[in-house]
Parts: sequence; C-alpha cells; structure tokens
Amino acid sequence: MTRWRRALVTGASSGIGAAITRQLASEGTALVIVARDTRRLDALAAELGGDIEVLTADLSTADGVTAVADRLTEVERPVDLLVNNAGFGFQGPYASLDYEAEQRVVDVNAGALHHLCHAAAGSMTDAGSGAILNVASVAAFIPSGSNATYAATKAFVTSFSESLHMDLSSVGVTVTASCPGFTRTEFAERAGFDASSVPKVFWQSAEAVARHALDATEKGKARAVPGALNKIGVFLFTHAPRILVRKAGSIDLDSD
Repeated sequence: MTRWRRALVTGASSGIGAAITRQLASEGTALVIVARDTRRLDALAAELGGDIEVLTADLSTADGVTAVADRLTEVERPVDLLVNNAGFGFQGPYASLDYEAEQRVVDVNAGALHHLCHAAAGSMTDAGSGAILNVASVAAFIPSGSNATYAATKAFVTSFSESLHMDLSSVGVTVTASCPGFTRTEFAERAGFDASSVPKVFWQSAEAVARHALDATEKGKARAVPGALNKIGVFLFTHAPRILVRKAGSIDLDSD
C-alpha cells in the first residue's frame, strides 16, 4: 500500500535516509532523493528503479537549499512527504574543532531543515494535506560535552517539529520528529566517534529506525522515539534534575 504519492528525502544516499528511501520505494512511492554525491544517488536510483528523481544538492550552501526548496514548491509534481534526514556532527571539545565545520553543522542540521519545512508547509497547506518527517536524535534531550553543536541542533529540530505539528495540524499537515539513539550507519565514523565504546544492546539498525519513523509519521505523531532503551533514556533525561542530566552528558564514552 502506498502511503504517500511522492516523497522528497534529504541525506538519501546512506544510513537512515537510504533505509527510508528503500522502504518508501518498496511501497511504490515516487521519490526525489537528495544528497551531495551524485554517484551514490544514481546507484541507489538504479538499484530501486521506479519513479525516482535524483537531485544533487549541498545543503550547507544557499544554492543547494534553494534548489531543494524550489523542488518542494513545484505544482506539477507535488511532494506530499518531506523527510529532512540530512545531518552530521563532529566529536571533540568545542574550542578545538574547526569553526567553519561547526557552522556547517548548524547550517545543515538546523538552517536547511528550517528552510525546507517552510517551503513544504506552504505547498502542503495549499494542498490541504501532507506530512513532514524530521530526523532528530536522542541527543536532543541531553547536553553533550563532546558534541555540543550537534546536540543543540537536534534539540532545535525536536522543539521546532513539535511546534510545527501544533501549528499545521489544523490545515491537514502533520509534522513528526524521529529521535533515534545509536544507529548503525556511517555517521559515527564521520563524526570521529568510537562506536565500539557503546555496548551492542544500545544499537539499532537503520532499517528499524526508518520503519518506526515512517509508521509514526503515518499515524501523525508529533514525536517518535524508537526502541525501549531509547524511550527509557528520554524519559529519564526529561524528568531528572538538570544537574544529573549534564553529568550524564559529560561522560566520555571513548575513555578506557
């Protein structure tokens, strides 16, 4: 059964984005897949077949964001599901990280998502229906002493998504924030994070996270946390005294 006619997925070439893309394609959803790497996008499109548009765009640039926003507002080929999945971060003490790289984290994780939500909200409001899925993180609920910018951007995504959910529900548009925890993707390696420092029980597959996120979006949920351990963690982070939450966020998982 096709739940959406056409979906636009950012960060579609790997990880959770690729898993979401594959699941939507298996349902017969037409797709617009977005990432920086044309080669990987073309390979994914060839693998899946069907109605797939490849849109190469760097969401850390104004031109890239504008190109995707313009596609979201096309009347002839409307998008009724926007998946804002593109995102990245860097591990380490904030002062030691490259500032321009950290600014790109803000630009992609928060700025591009903010812009694309605005473009989609306008088109979907005019159509009277639609859904937006924003991939956030459990990191949204716990400040991180070694990943400050990433955690802050995901806190923005979660809060912004819940606010938009309230704002757009009256016009038939739903907004869902998916908040996964540790997920087996390329993200950890790119961020400089030692994945072996985290017990296996905490990890989920990208496929499981993608399935949970899409199901929550179909149900119109404002926030979705996949996995029992992640749900427990979010509950504790939300209700515990902030001093304890900060202490938890200061634990160095990479240390012996």
